[in-house]
Amino acid sequence: MDHETRSDIEPASSAADAREARHAAEATPLPAQWSEPEPPSRRSPAAPTADEASCPVCLERIAAGVALCPECGEPTDGSKRPVRAPSVPDAPPDASWLSLHWRPLVTIGAILGLISTGGALRYLAPHRFAPSRAASAVPPPAPVCGAPCWSGESCQLGRCVWQRPNNVGHLVDAPSVAGPFSLPKDAFDALPLDRDRFAVALSSGLEVRSSRTGEALSLVTEAPNVRRLHRVGEVVYATSPSRIYVIDAATTRLLKTIELGEAVGDIQVGASGRRVLASLPEAHAVAILATEYHAEIERIQFGDDPVRPVAVDDSGSRAITTTGQLPLPGQREPSGGVAYPFDPSRLGSEQDRVRTSMVGNPASALMSPDGSVGFVALRAENTLVPLTWLPSGAVRQEARITTCREPEQIELVRSDRRAVVRCNEGRAIQVFDLSKRELLRAVTFPGRALDMAVAPDGAQAVVALSGDGAGSVALVDLKTYAAKVHPLGGEPTRIRLAPDGGSALALGDRAKVAWVLQ
Repeated sequence: MDHETRSDIEPASSAADAREARHAAEATPLPAQWSEPEPPSRRSPAAPTADEASCPVCLERIAAGVALCPECGEPTDGSKRPVRAPSVPDAPPDASWLSLHWRPLVTIGAILGLISTGGALRYLAPHRFAPSRAASAVPPPAPVCGAPCWSGESCQLGRCVWQRPNNVGHLVDAPSVAGPFSLPKDAFDALPLDRDRFAVALSSGLEVRSSRTGEALSLVTEAPNVRRLHRVGEVVYATSPSRIYVIDAATTRLLKTIELGEAVGDIQVGASGRRVLASLPEAHAVAILATEYHAEIERIQFGDDPVRPVAVDDSGSRAITTTGQLPLPGQREPSGGVAYPFDPSRLGSEQDRVRTSMVGNPASALMSPDGSVGFVALRAENTLVPLTWLPSGAVRQEARITTCREPEQIELVRSDRRAVVRCNEGRAIQVFDLSKRELLRAVTFPGRALDMAVAPDGAQAVVALSGDGAGSVALVDLKTYAAKVHPLGGEPTRIRLAPDGGSALALGDRAKVAWVLQ
């Protein structure tokens, strides 16, 4: 009988046999077989014994009955552990989507409401759809000046306008005349210092006199053998046969002596008062003096020509010197003559040595303030020669301008860019437009025009006139060209103006007398 039949028939014996076989297997140890140990993480923890317990928190085996787990420090009794809410509460299982996302929905709704409110207010603004008003017309830009303005000018509406300096003026139409004041026989020159004093150049020194009484006030003996007086800013340059004395105009104190070794012919101030050009005829040179410390900084030689008149622009980079001179009564008129354009800002060894023939006794010269053009007055030819500076540095003679007879002096009038020419034999002054180079007006006088000075405000010209034993002074208005002649008791040969233009001094070289006009 097979096993299945036997098991069906004898179930009790089969169960008993199985039980006996199990007990026999447990009693008889099986041979040990080697197997690879499982990793600790894969081993299932053994059940704790009666003396052990398992920590409900860290699941480590601990001794039974302890209150705190020695591994994690948590209470083993769950009822004694503190109940704390989780840091992030869990959503309820029956929570809806809206209850979970209502905060961002409210934020987005607030932002959209703010934007919608702004758009609605913009749409409902008054005159929102009204046509825009026409924009105001933009004013056209102010015209600019085509050429650079001169020093002291400003560009106004496309035109350079000269600005009159402060505290300067001119003589009144009917000035009071004080004098004549008798001067020493060795007086060579005179110069007004202010409204109350004037200086006289003597062989014994520089004498200061009162403008009201003509009495001597003081004598600067440290400056002997003075020949000419020139105003240079706040000081006076007193020239002697071989040196220049620098004297303070306010205190008449000798500040410095500039040794030149030669007699000075003419002195001109340029470079906005920073440089002085002194011609030295016997040395055939021009000395460049610095007014900051009153010293000679350069000397420019001009061959064998005795240069005398000098003209310089405001920048101090362009100048003209000529060989002309005013002949004394009875002397012959010099027929020849040359002009030297040069650059005072360069060393003498770096000059271009430009020599321009000026036949006809170039007695006076003038430079425009911007240095673009110069003018030379030919006394024997009765003409005015313009000299134009080219970009290459060369000088070109332009068409000559006819003047009155014997032009001896040319002065600049900064207002309206004009020049005034004094003619001795012609007994007149002529006003020229420097821009157009044409004659504007000629003012004639009853006598020879011996000297001239232009007021610092450019509104008046003071002219010394000769006469039959008695001279006069003419005041010419440079705006209306009206002339008023004021007779004097003698013949004036020189005119000097005070720095403010409010007073003038007329000097008679022959009679050694002086008049003060205020």
